[in-house]
Amino acid sequence: MSKGQIYQNFVCIGAQKAGTTTLADILSAHPDMCIPPIKETKFFLFDDDYQKGKSFYDGYFSNYSGQQAVGEFDPDYMLFPFTAQRLKDTLGAELKIIVVLRNPADRAYSHYLMTKRKGLEPHPFIKALDEERNRQQDIKTRKIYAYKERGMYGRQIEAYLQVFEKNNFLFLEFERDFLRNREETIRNVQAFLGVPYHQLDVLVHSNEAGEPIHDTVNELVRKPNFAKRILKFLLPVKSLRKAMRKKVIAGNMQKASVAKLDSETRQILIREVFAEDILLTEKLTGLDLSGWYK
Repeated sequence: MSKGQIYQNFVCIGAQKAGTTTLADILSAHPDMCIPPIKETKFFLFDDDYQKGKSFYDGYFSNYSGQQAVGEFDPDYMLFPFTAQRLKDTLGAELKIIVVLRNPADRAYSHYLMTKRKGLEPHPFIKALDEERNRQQDIKTRKIYAYKERGMYGRQIEAYLQVFEKNNFLFLEFERDFLRNREETIRNVQAFLGVPYHQLDVLVHSNEAGEPIHDTVNELVRKPNFAKRILKFLLPVKSLRKAMRKKVIAGNMQKASVAKLDSETRQILIREVFAEDILLTEKLTGLDLSGWYK
């Protein structure tokens, strides 16, 4: 098979903050799997990229060398279900789709911590939830602040099931399958993707919640400013700027002082915001999500 003939045959569509980066990092060590260096290509999300066609998408898979399972991980695809038809039109009706679901209240809080860490969220958690609807100006803004919306799994999965058959999907629960039974889950994922079983390192932990040590440094590297414009002029190669930015961010990060949502707030959110959608999610996926109510 030539390098130009790349047959992407799976995608992980989320959810965000449900271990998808860790899952991708674990599976990338499998010799018969190809996950692109850019885990989230956004190809099926943005019109400008999608209109460039399949050959443009293939360019993301620079590490492809004939592997059997080829695909990407992008939680934004689940948030924007219009991507389902694009995936089918481009990659075919047999595309295998992995979905990892996390307690939506805990997911929202982890999402909030990430956004705050990036310097994009000035509000306390509950205020940020209240302001969510007022911030949905376009796709880029909407996906940053979709704390509650990203947890409406039932609505999103229902839209995907209008495009793909249910047997295309592997539904996983983050708390049970990824935290408590990770080794068995990684075995099941390999079986689902049809690759030979390999013992992989399941102790990888990616994207753990953190907060900046120095807010000024965080603002400097994450938000538009004069210094960034100067750096762009001095260092015109985008990949080098991105690598430098990533290194500075990592060096300015410490473990978040508060990384868990308190149980009272969690239960209020589950009961008042997510309960109806959880029932729909259980119906569509066959998962027992009763643990989310505890």
